[in-house]
Amino acid sequence: MEEKSGLDKLIENLAELGLYPDVYVENKGAFFPRHNRFASSTTVTVLLSDATYFLARSNVSSSFTGIYSSIELPVEAEYKVHKRDWFDFLFFSKKQKVGIKYIDKNLTIASPKWIPSKELNLENANLFLEINKAGKPYKLVVENNYLFSIIEPLIDKKIIGVETNDWLYEKEDLENLLKIGGELIRKIKKNTNKNFEI
Repeated sequence: MEEKSGLDKLIENLAELGLYPDVYVENKGAFFPRHNRFASSTTVTVLLSDATYFLARSNVSSSFTGIYSSIELPVEAEYKVHKRDWFDFLFFSKKQKVGIKYIDKNLTIASPKWIPSKELNLENANLFLEINKAGKPYKLVVENNYLFSIIEPLIDKKIIGVETNDWLYEKEDLENLLKIGGELIRKIKKNTNKNFEI
């Protein structure tokens, strides 16, 4: 019996969660030898509630899985949040602090100038730390037109996303991303709607 691929497992586990994705596979077999397992680009998308999208993508150079939505924030609001690590100073030159000791001690905020003090309260910071306990390193991303043209309804919008640089397919990982990541995005969007006028 042939072993299931990561794509097969992802589709199967999403179906068990009541989600039925759109799958696009770009076969580059004409350019790569058959034995090269990275010879295609695979994109899996699912429309979730609240105009939020699940996206898993794998191609020659990278893989990632996340959930994404549009968010109303000023154009200069762009940043990435990581769980703080001792070697962050090697990778992130433009770090910001929100001025709350617990958050600044546990999170690294990389941004040219934006300080997400309204978006990252203690509750949201704890949700972000909780999803990072699941075993995969996640980041929170807020960026203009982040997904380029992968998800058409999000083109030319400011995107908020919770993502990992892994192809997720295990049911438990998917549940964690959908539940905790989805809640984090909803709470940040709700908080920004109350605090910003665009």
